[in-house]
Amino acid sequence: MEPRKYQFNNSTLTIVFGDILTSKAEVIVSSDDTGISMGGGISGCIRKTGGESIREDAQKKLPAQLGDVVVSTAGSLEHQKFIFHCLTIDYELKNNFFMKHLSNAEDINNYILQHSVDKCFRLLQALDLNSIAFPCIGAGLAQIPIKKVAEVMADAISSNLYKTQKPYEIELYLYDRNHLLTEMDYIDMFENFAIKSALARFQSQTVVSPLPKDSAPVMTSLQIPKREEMNHHVFISYSRKDIETVLSIKSILDENTIPYWIDKEGIFSGENYKEVIVDAIEVAKVIIFVSSANSNTSINVIRELGYAVQQRKTIIPIMLDDAPFAKSIRLDIGDIDQIEYKNVELAKKKLVASLAYTLGL
Repeated sequence: MEPRKYQFNNSTLTIVFGDILTSKAEVIVSSDDTGISMGGGISGCIRKTGGESIREDAQKKLPAQLGDVVVSTAGSLEHQKFIFHCLTIDYELKNNFFMKHLSNAEDINNYILQHSVDKCFRLLQALDLNSIAFPCIGAGLAQIPIKKVAEVMADAISSNLYKTQKPYEIELYLYDRNHLLTEMDYIDMFENFAIKSALARFQSQTVVSPLPKDSAPVMTSLQIPKREEMNHHVFISYSRKDIETVLSIKSILDENTIPYWIDKEGIFSGENYKEVIVDAIEVAKVIIFVSSANSNTSINVIRELGYAVQQRKTIIPIMLDDAPFAKSIRLDIGDIDQIEYKNVELAKKKLVASLAYTLGL
C-alpha cells in the first residue's frame, strides 16, 4: 500500500504501511509498560534490533507513570538518535491520579494518547530534533481500540503541528503483524488527518489581491476572535459527532435571540487556540453541555467542562442519550438538573425556562 502524505503548515505527516524499524527518522516512538520491560510488540522488536542497552538506559529513568514518555539511547539502531518510550500499560494501576480521577477506561485511554503525543512534541523541541516516527500508540498489548487511537492521535498530532512553523517530518507507521487488517480498517485515521490537513491549508491561505465583484469569493485567513469582541451569554460544549442534533439546539437559542458561542467547525479546538476557548468560557454566563456517548469521551469537552466548573459557571446538561457522565466530571455535575432531549418540545420549553431564569431574561 502506498504512503499517504498530509501537509500541516511547513510540516509533513506521512502514513506508512510497514515496519517502523525501517524508518530513518531521528526518533522512533515505542509503546511500553511502566516498567519498560520491552518484552513484546514494537518495543520487543526495537530491543531485539537495537540491543539491550536501550532497555537498560530507559530503566534508569524510572519510576514513571501512564502517559509519560521516557527518553533513551537508540542503541545500535542505524539512523535513530533516541527512542521515546510512551508508557501505555500499568499492570497494577497503582497511580492515585488514575484511581481517583480517570478510572474509566475511556478516560484513561484518552489521557494516555493525548499526553504521550504532546510530550513527544515537547521533547522534539527541547532536543532540537526534526523528525519522528510514531506507531499506533497503545494499539498492541495495551489493547486500545484502533478507532480510539485514530481519533485521539489525529487530534493530538494535528494540534501540535498547527501551532508551529518549524518543518517537522512526522511518520505514522501502520503495521499488522498478524495480517488481520486491511487499508479500510484504518479509514478513520485517514479521514481524520485529511480533514485536519485541509483545515491547516484553509488557515494558511490569505487574500493576495482584490478581485472583481462578480468573481468567486476568496478564502481568507482565519480570524481569531478577540475577547473584547465576545458578547455571548451561552457557551455550547459538544462533540462534533453530534453536530446535527446540536444545530437543532442552537436554533432554539436563535429563536429566542440568546447570544451564544459554538465552535461549529472545530476550528478552535486545537491546542494553539485554547486561549480562545478559555476566553469564550469566561465570557459566558451559562454552559450548555450536550451530553452523549461521544461528548463524554471527548478530551476537548471534558477540558471545557472542567474549566467551566473551576470558573463557577452555571452548567445545563442536555442528555442526548443514556450515556453516563465521564468519571472525571461526574463529581462536579452529577447532581445538576438535566434536560432529556428525547421529547424535543418539552426539552425546548425546559431549556428556555432555565436560561430565562439564569440570565434574568
